[in-house]
Amino acid sequence: MIQLVNFGKKTLIFMAAVVFAFNIGINSFQVNAAEFSVIETSAVLYTNENTVICNDADENSIVILSEVEEGLPIQVTGVTSNGYFRILLDGQTFYIHGIGLQAGELPNIDDGAAAGIYDKMIAQKANFPEGMAWTNDNFYAWKGGIYSGGYGCAGFAFAVSDAAFGEAGAVIHKDYNNIKIGDILRVNYDTHSVIVLEVKADSVIVAEGNYNGAIHWGREIPKSELVDEGSYIMTRY
Repeated sequence: MIQLVNFGKKTLIFMAAVVFAFNIGINSFQVNAAEFSVIETSAVLYTNENTVICNDADENSIVILSEVEEGLPIQVTGVTSNGYFRILLDGQTFYIHGIGLQAGELPNIDDGAAAGIYDKMIAQKANFPEGMAWTNDNFYAWKGGIYSGGYGCAGFAFAVSDAAFGEAGAVIHKDYNNIKIGDILRVNYDTHSVIVLEVKADSVIVAEGNYNGAIHWGREIPKSELVDEGSYIMTRY
């Protein structure tokens, strides 16, 4: 149950760091550091069982975090000539050895724009990890219009939506044959909000806040359960 505030709108190819060093993109350039050079790049890769976050790109550097949950998105800002990814985490620069990050698995998305929206939403797992407490005490002010913001499940959906769509305005419709990745669905007789991660033939995969008092990614809901007299879709396409 949430309160809405009325306002009156992959394949990322994973390569070891050494491979990156010899495959510089058109917009990449090289900068020199004391012990290694860095190829500037921008990508989102994902943690795995080998992820260790270090203070520097050196096997003897200080370990910041030795145990990391698998599958978390990490913003990569560069690749070092000695085999490390340079990453940005909470505004700070750290390093992960090349074996410690990998490409994520995308659902089957034909639309390039939708694939980009999906990546931006999944990257929010870093800010809203699975199981994080999120209740009606949590508020977020939305940029999409229609509502100025929302509490609980609506606030979470609005936050992830803004991360994906920026300043784009939203509109409401009830065409359940036209659900898109990134759409916000009001369900359960207008008592719960979810945001769509994947659209299947007979179901949707969603992310949601205030689901048993926490953030949850990946619940599958049959399309037959989406439609009732109080439900609707908010889209920003």
